[in-house]
Order: sequence, then C-alpha cells, then structure tokens
Amino acid sequence: MRTPRRHRLASICAALAGALLLGAWPAAAQAAFFSYDGAFVPPGGRFLEASGVATDDAGRVYVADAGAGRVHVFESAPAGNTFISSIGQGQLARPSGVAIDNRNRIYVADAGRNVIVQYDSFVDGAPTRREFGGGGTQLGRIDGPRLMTTDRASRLYVVDRPNARVQFLRPALDGRPVAAFGVAEPATFLEPEGIARDPEGRIFVSDDNASDGEVRVYDPRGALIKKVAGPGAGGGQVSSPRGLVRDPVDRLLIVDAGNSRVQALRSYAEGSTFIEAFGTRGSGPGGFSSPSGAAIAPGALLYVADTGNGRVVRLRYDDADADGALDARDNCPGVANPVQRDSDRDKRGDECDPDDDNDGVPDGADRCPRSRRGADANGDGCGDPRSRILFPRARGIYAARQAPSRVGGFAGADDLGVASVQVAVARVVRGRCAWYERGRFRSPRACSAPAFFAASGQRRWAARVGVRSRGAYRVISRARQTGGLLESVFNRRNVRSFRVR
Repeated sequence: MRTPRRHRLASICAALAGALLLGAWPAAAQAAFFSYDGAFVPPGGRFLEASGVATDDAGRVYVADAGAGRVHVFESAPAGNTFISSIGQGQLARPSGVAIDNRNRIYVADAGRNVIVQYDSFVDGAPTRREFGGGGTQLGRIDGPRLMTTDRASRLYVVDRPNARVQFLRPALDGRPVAAFGVAEPATFLEPEGIARDPEGRIFVSDDNASDGEVRVYDPRGALIKKVAGPGAGGGQVSSPRGLVRDPVDRLLIVDAGNSRVQALRSYAEGSTFIEAFGTRGSGPGGFSSPSGAAIAPGALLYVADTGNGRVVRLRYDDADADGALDARDNCPGVANPVQRDSDRDKRGDECDPDDDNDGVPDGADRCPRSRRGADANGDGCGDPRSRILFPRARGIYAARQAPSRVGGFAGADDLGVASVQVAVARVVRGRCAWYERGRFRSPRACSAPAFFAASGQRRWAARVGVRSRGAYRVISRARQTGGLLESVFNRRNVRSFRVR
C-alpha cells in the first residue's frame, strides 16, 4: 500500500525532529588545528641526522644536523624555505641543538665536543663569538648537551642529558653557570631532551623515555610543579617526548617521537589540557619517523625535524583561514586577512567588519570606508574638507615695508583628497571688510560675504596678495573636497587676523 504524500512528509519531519532531540544531527566539521604545509631538505637530498631546530625574527630556519657536523640555514616560508648556507663546517663535531636569542645570536649545542658555541647573528655573518662548557659533572660543565632555549635576558637553558640535569648559563659571561636542577635522589630525570620556558619563568622539560616518558613543569628555581603529560598513546599522553615549544599564546607544542606525532596542549593557566595531535608513522605528508626538535615561526608555522625521514616538516597550526595569523589572535577568524588591519581598533578586522571606521555609515555606502576624520556634514562617511592657515602668523603685527605679500597653509579631505583651496583676504575698516578682488582691495562691505579666489596647490597651498596699507586684515581659507563638498566650519584654524602699522 502506498503511503499518502502528506503522511510521508509527516514521517520525515518526525524523524528529523527525533534526530535533533537525540543529538543525532551531524555536527559541522571543525578545521584541524594542525595541517601539513610541506617539507624541505638541504643540498644532497636529505639531512643526515636533523636534531634541533630554531628560527629567527625574519623567519629563517636553522637546523642542527648532527650527522653532517653543521647547522643548515634556510630562508623563511614566504621565500620558499630555500637553502642559504651552513654554519660550523669544520668546527662542529655533532651539533644536537640550536637556539636563537632576542638579538638573533645563534647558540649551537655540540654534543661531540661537549661545548656550546655562540655565533653572532646571521645577518652579521655569524662569526664565532665564544665557546663554553666542556665535559664533566661540575656546574658549568656540559656532557653531551641536547636541546636549548633562551629567555629575554639572553640566559641560556641547556639540557645536559648524560648528567640528567638542566643548567642555566650566562653566555655574556663566558657561559658562567647560574643554577642547575635535576640532580636528586631519586633522579628527577631519566633522559631529559627538550626544554621550553613560559613568560612567567616556568620551565617545561621532556623526558625522552619510551615507557616512562613524561613532560613536567618546574618553577623558575627548578622545583617540580606537576606533570603535564604522562606515558601513553592517547591525547595528552606521550612516548619518548623530545622537542618542546611555547607558542605566542602560551600553548605547549610537543614532539611526541614514540607516537610519531606532534601534540598541542593549552596554556598552563588553562590546565595544560589536550587540544589536538597530528601525524602518524610514515614518510608521506603527515608522516613522521623519530622526530626530534621543533620551532615556531611567524605566519602560524611549526617546523619539526623529521629525523628518520631526513627532512624538516613544515606545519601550519591554529590557522583555519591560512592567513598567517593564529586563530587565537586573529581579528577576523575564518576570513583570510594576513595584514590584520583594524581601522577603528575595535578588535574586529576590516575584512569582516561591516563598518571599518566605526562612523555609523556601512562600508557599502561609505565613500571613505576605512578613514573618517572629524565632522561629516553630508553623511558620506568621509571627514569634511579642512584647511589651516600657516602664514601670516596669528595676530601678527608687521611693519609696512614687511607686510605679507602672500598667504598659505595646508589642507586635507580624508581619503577623497583636496580638489582646490580658496582664500579670502580683507582689510577691516570700522567693522566692514574691503575684500581683495582682482589684484586690489575693493570698497568696504559686509564682512559676512567674503570674496573667495583660488589659491595655488591642494594639500599645500598659497596665494599672493598686495598688502601695502596700514590697518587690520583678515584671512579666511576653505578647501574643496574631490566630489564638490566645500569646507563650511570656520574657526581659528582657518580664519586669521593680522595688523600692518
């Protein structure tokens, strides 16, 4: 028996209603936190043993290649991450970590020689400044240094793995030690590897162990606060964690080598809870093999040393609209606006703000959608034209032989520009004005009816006048906006008086 059409429609509506009540309606797909954005290698086709990664203010990428005994330098992502040059050939034995301080000076942990090598910035040619460390267990001695980070005071925090500790050093004082932590009974670390530091001085350290690997957070003096990621393969769990990175909004990015992935945790203030993981074991896009160090760069980018695959992988993260601005800070999330322009500073980007300059005129009807300055008499969204007299000086008194021969000033008219400037000059006689017209002052008449004539120039204007007689004078200027609107407000900015005696 065929069901009547109205009954079929009723059944469909009932089914949809039931689905909504049961929560069975499919949810809108959310953009992934991480996305694969490419990979690169040095000349020769692969890194021999990529370990530490760092970036400078210009977005250049520095990769410590322990197998090649050098640090490779690559251009920024907008420049294609093309290879530039290498640092440390013939000097470094086994570079395992690299860090850049706030002056773009380069630090390389050389595990083969148990030293830290400091270089000047890349733009200064990266000459060697100093070396410090040396094998041993004493404070300031480093045995097989691993990954590193710096703080705003250019102190260096080094993972001293064989000594199972973290050391704080002052490179400016030839690596003088400040403090260390990790040496305790029972041991604080098994195999420390990665390190990161947040703005409050808390220190995050990864323990590179397949079965008991963890990421822990310590206070600025090295006292344990808590564990933020424990062993396992679930979200927020790790196996052989290595590189650690803090991003601009204080989230923790973890290279989870044993699980062949990277993870993101929320900020310490938000409980360091799990956000998302990316990656799987393999060599294709999205694949990792024994990844190690990592670094972030301008443009919402994360670089990961994919050690087993002999490459560095570039990931875009927290940037659903791929405009280079982290969604957590994007003033127009979901709409690509790399410039992040916000004309009215209302924290809503111009690309998604219906009234960019917050003048009450919608952008579609606004002749100057991103720039309103001052009054708007005709409601077109553009600031009214305005002029200013610069000379003669206000209330100036001049000798007859030094009487001004010209008047001048500036003018503006918002985004539309100034089409022309007009000037009126009068000699004031007993409350009436003799206006300057066609090269001479005419008979006195009402001061309320100025006789304007054209000045030369637009934004910077001037006009010649023949002031010779003693007496009081008045100058008025007005600008005409492109499109016809004339300046209509007169005040001490565009009305000026002076006297000749």
